Amino acid sequence: MALKAVANYILPDEPCWGLYEGPMLIPRPDGSVQNRWGQDLIVIRSDRKAHFVTDFGPAEDYEDVTPLMMPSEGENTIAQLQWHAEKNRQDNYWQERAAEMASESTLIADIVRQVEQIHERIHNRSTFGPLVRVERSGYSRTQTTRKFRAQREAYYGRRQV
Repeated sequence: MALKAVANYILPDEPCWGLYEGPMLIPRPDGSVQNRWGQDLIVIRSDRKAHFVTDFGPAEDYEDVTPLMMPSEGENTIAQLQWHAEKNRQDNYWQERAAEMASESTLIADIVRQVEQIHERIHNRSTFGPLVRVERSGYSRTQTTRKFRAQREAYYGRRQV
């Protein structure tokens, strides 16, 4: 395990070499390690990159916040990167958007229904009323499978293995 240099203080107008804000395993004074929401700023101390870590509390309190990583290489100040991190902490637009898209998506249900329909056609079954599926005789399942493969190859223009 590599040791990181630690910065004891930071100045708002000091050049920053990167910021990470998100869940971190932070050691506690009693020797245990907890999953906490933290901010890690990288600054230059004695010609080395040093880390200044701020603990914001339990990670469970920030479940709706997107973790943020911002590389900077010294062109932004600490205050600028901390402003972006604070803005990100208060903004839950992307979490709400992802939940909205997941709730209105029918992709999985459509795929399951399509697989069921193809299975019924390959097994040459007819539906008569609710829950009555009868397999017709005189038609080969192998022939149906070959027909579906030929249609797929014609559609994609290549042989699917």
